[in-house]
Amino acid sequence: MKKYKLLYILPAALLFGCEPEFEDVDFNGGSADFSSYVSVGNSLTAGYQNNALKRDKQEASISAMLAGQFREVGGGEFKQPLMDPGVGLGSSLNAEFGLYILPGCNPDNPPGPTPQPIAAQGQLDQLNPANFVGSDGPFNNVGVPGAKSFHLLAPGYGNIAGLAADPRTANPFYVRFCNSTNSQETVVEAAMRASPTFFSLWIGNNDVLGYSTTGGEEGDDMITPTAMFSGAYKQTLAALTSNGAEGVIANIPYVTSIPYFTTVPNGTDAITEGQAAQLNAGYAAYNAGLDQVASSPNSPLTQAEADRRKISFEAGNFNTFVVLDPNLTDLTSINPALVNMRQSTLEELMVLVTPGDSLSCFGMGTATPIPGKYHINAVELDKIKTAIDEYNVVIKNEAETRGLAFVDANARLQELASSGIAIDGINFNSDFIAGGAFSLDGVHPSTRGYAIIANDFIAAINAKYGANVPSVVVSSYPAFEVVQ
Repeated sequence: MKKYKLLYILPAALLFGCEPEFEDVDFNGGSADFSSYVSVGNSLTAGYQNNALKRDKQEASISAMLAGQFREVGGGEFKQPLMDPGVGLGSSLNAEFGLYILPGCNPDNPPGPTPQPIAAQGQLDQLNPANFVGSDGPFNNVGVPGAKSFHLLAPGYGNIAGLAADPRTANPFYVRFCNSTNSQETVVEAAMRASPTFFSLWIGNNDVLGYSTTGGEEGDDMITPTAMFSGAYKQTLAALTSNGAEGVIANIPYVTSIPYFTTVPNGTDAITEGQAAQLNAGYAAYNAGLDQVASSPNSPLTQAEADRRKISFEAGNFNTFVVLDPNLTDLTSINPALVNMRQSTLEELMVLVTPGDSLSCFGMGTATPIPGKYHINAVELDKIKTAIDEYNVVIKNEAETRGLAFVDANARLQELASSGIAIDGINFNSDFIAGGAFSLDGVHPSTRGYAIIANDFIAAINAKYGANVPSVVVSSYPAFEVVQ
C-alpha cells in the first residue's frame, strides 16, 4: 500500500493567498494479491506491434504496463522473455501482415504489394537454439503471438522440431522461451510455474482473426468452433484459478473495429463518363449471359441471383468494386465467361494489404474482379461476427461464474472506431496511422493504444476487487514511433 499527497489548488487560494490543500490518496490492491502477476494470451499481451515483436515494445506491453501499476500496490517482479536489443521477430503465421510500398502507375512495375522488411538482420538468430531464453524462466508474461485458445493447452507447441515438421504444431515465439528442460510444456503450464496470485487472460482473437485476414473461405485458416473454444477457455481458467488466484479477463473485439479491415475502401468515386461507358460495354455480355442462364429451363440460377450479380458503373457516383465470391452459383460449366463475380455491398470489407497499385493503375476492382483473399464478403462477415459473439458469451459467463474482473475490449474498440475518445487532451480513433491508437500493421494497438486498454483492465480490477490501482498515464508514451 502506498499513500500519495495530491495537491488541490482551490480558487480561494489564488484569490486570497490561502495555503494549498493536500489530500491523501490510498493506492491499494483491495482484496487482490499482485505479488506474482502472470499475463497469459497472444500477441496482444506479448507487446506485438508493427508486424514484429521487439524488446522495446515488450517493455511497453500492456502486460508490463499493468505489472508496473501493480508494483505500486504490492506487486512483485515481472519477468518477460525479452528479445535481443534492436532485433525483432516477425510473425511467420500470417505473412499478410506488414507495411507495403505502392510503386505507382508505372507499367514497368508489376501489380501487387511489395513487402518492406521490418527486422531482417539478426531475426533468424532468435530461432537459433543457442539463443533461446527458456532457461531464464519461469516468466510472468507468457503471451505468444499467433496463439489460439487451444494452443495454450497444446503439448509440443514450444518444440522446435515441430516447426520443421509442421509449423502449425509449434510456434516460433513460444519455441524461443519454452522450458529448456521440457519442450512439451504447455503455455498454461509455463504460466503456472510462476505460481500466480493474480493473472490476466486475453485470448481468442486469433481463433477468428486468421480466417479474417486471409480472406475468409479463400484463405487457409478456419474459425475455431465455439465448442472447442469454450472447452479450451474453461480448461485454461480452471488451471489458472486452481491455486486460488484472482484475475481479469477480456473479450474479443469485432474485426470491423480495426484499421486492417476498414482502411481500404470497397469502391471508388473516380469513374469518368468515358470509363463508365467502357466498363459497362465490357460487362454487357456477362450481364446478358446471366439473364440467359436464369431464363433457361431447369436453370441452377434464379433471376434474383442473376440481378444481384450484374455489374454496372455510373460516373460521378460511388461504385463498389467488382469481387469474386465463392458463395455464388458456379456457372462456368455452362459458360466459362460467367465467373463467380459481382459488385461488393457497402458493408463488405477489403483488407489492408489489398494492392493499391492494382486498384488504381491496373483495373483491379473495376475491369477485373478482386481476388477473394483481399475481400471479406457478407456471408464471411456474418460467420466472423457470430463466432465473436459466441466467444464473448463464454468469456462473460466465465467471468461471472468464477468471480473474475471483466474487460469489455470489444466495446472499447467499437468506440474508437465510431466516435473516438479523448484522453489527456488527445483525440484517438481507429483511423490507420492518423488515429493514434493502432500500430502500423493495422491490427495491433500502438503503445498509447495499449495504454488506453491497460486502463480499462485497471478500472475493471478496481471495481471487482475494491482496489485502487493507479491508472497509466497514456500521454507519457510516445505518439509516433518509427519502424526500423
